[in-house]
Amino acid sequence: MEMGQEYIPVNKHWRLNERSYGDLVGLNKKEVVKKFGVEQVKRWRRSYDEPPPPMRDNHDHHPQFDPRYRLMLDEIPRSEALKCTRARSKIYWDDVIAPSLRSGKTVLIVGHENNLRSLIMRLEGIKPEDIINLSLPRAVPLAYRLDKNLKPLARSDGKLDEATGMLNGTWLGGDDAVQQILERDHKQVYDTSVQQNLEEGSDRDKWRRWTEMAIGEPEDESFEAHSRSHVHRNLNNNNNGGRSTSELNGQVK
Repeated sequence: MEMGQEYIPVNKHWRLNERSYGDLVGLNKKEVVKKFGVEQVKRWRRSYDEPPPPMRDNHDHHPQFDPRYRLMLDEIPRSEALKCTRARSKIYWDDVIAPSLRSGKTVLIVGHENNLRSLIMRLEGIKPEDIINLSLPRAVPLAYRLDKNLKPLARSDGKLDEATGMLNGTWLGGDDAVQQILERDHKQVYDTSVQQNLEEGSDRDKWRRWTEMAIGEPEDESFEAHSRSHVHRNLNNNNNGGRSTSELNGQVK
């Protein structure tokens, strides 16, 4: 809306929803860490095939209470590991995203962290035992250039990103800023000695200004030139909440 491009098609689909955290949905992350321990919570949040405890039928956030999902409860698991999320996002990738990319379109995917991790895992060929080490910042665009087989092309510097050390994509705004965000977010969740919200207070405006700068001033000039010549198509999940963003450019990711 703010860009004056309301005409750009926007697709929403439940297969791009965040993974289900089962009975942990709605709980405070730090309280869960205090109860179950750092390593267990990290495995639930970041491992490939270890789902959290299944959601109870009387859970306040059970999909049976959401009119959007009442008629498809058989398709929604009580809890998901990244493996489950990857399986359902693969269907949307094959049916919608990949054909759009092959047709030469630039695709913008907006979603929650774990569903984006499932797509990036597929794109980058990250092994199940390594995916636990990949975390993504919220609301920071990650841009890819893809070859004709939809495999990532190397970054302009020929290196993997410095923020995670795992990706061929380019963080719009720079690796250093993303690394700072990831370190802050890790401390926010796993460091039980931290009681305040690290996203609030005097630093809040700083991160807002950085985000505005990151979106408006891409680090890699090849993306800036590329974006001027392509129409963007948004593929949002049903509940993206403005969390995380990845950009897939025409012959890209």
